[in-house]
Amino acid sequence: MRERHVAAWLDAAMRRGGWVRGVRRAEAVLAWPRVVGSDVARFATAVAFQNGTLIVEVADAETAMHLGLQRHRILEAYRSRLPEPTVRDLRFRVGRVAPAEEPPPPPPPPPDPAELRHLEQAALGLPDELVPAAAATGRALAALRARRRAAGWRPCGICGSLTEPDPSVSDAPRCATCRRQATLPKVVDAAARLAVAPQAATPALTDDERRVALWLARGRVRALIQDLLPRALADGAHLGALEAAVRCAVALNRGAPPSPGGDPAAGTPSHAPTEPTDLDDVDPERDGVDPRALRALGRLRRRHPEVP
Repeated sequence: MRERHVAAWLDAAMRRGGWVRGVRRAEAVLAWPRVVGSDVARFATAVAFQNGTLIVEVADAETAMHLGLQRHRILEAYRSRLPEPTVRDLRFRVGRVAPAEEPPPPPPPPPDPAELRHLEQAALGLPDELVPAAAATGRALAALRARRRAAGWRPCGICGSLTEPDPSVSDAPRCATCRRQATLPKVVDAAARLAVAPQAATPALTDDERRVALWLARGRVRALIQDLLPRALADGAHLGALEAAVRCAVALNRGAPPSPGGDPAAGTPSHAPTEPTDLDDVDPERDGVDPRALRALGRLRRRHPEVP
């Protein structure tokens, strides 16, 4: 028996099994992205090759008409790139187009080194058998926070915890917990007291609730200053109220600690007077005070003569 190369045996076997025709049909379909290019292949997909006709699915009738006008150019490209099988015609039909292959996702963002170091150091105070698990949890938490920051999450304007972006909010976002606490009657009442007495004690509030109450109080004082400013400019009798509001704003932004003692229910004072503030040392940006209010009080002009 005459020796034959293994390729010849395979070719003969495929022809006897009827596989050659199927392979050539598949070649015509698979060659479509190479023939027309990736831009066209994104919205037109070859799905079958039947009796010399390549069937291509497109997204809509307009695309089918546009490609139909380029039929001859595409056929010539097929003949030059793929002599066999011979693609004699193209038929475009509206159907579902296979989505383009998406690029691999980018590598995850690295966690913040300072945050990671803080979380890992926090685990060192635990019993030895818990340290590995706690450190691993800290690393996972730092990685999660890094991914959320990369996805656009921003720190809550009150507590600092990362908050999912909200397109309807233009300023600093607030987390769900702080939003809920800001509606509690006891927090709202405490904010009203803190707006006039930043050192007022709030024994009914948790630390988190007091932080929300202080945030609400700062908003109240800012609104009060905006209301008093035109009045003070028109009538100097309102300068005293404006100065008191500015002092409260400075104390709130600098984090005045609560004063102990007192029982509001018994009618005894629950806070000490606000610490006196030298308004000459107030910085509008640092202390969150409208510079126009300081100018109205005649303080900013003396420190910065160039300010109009």
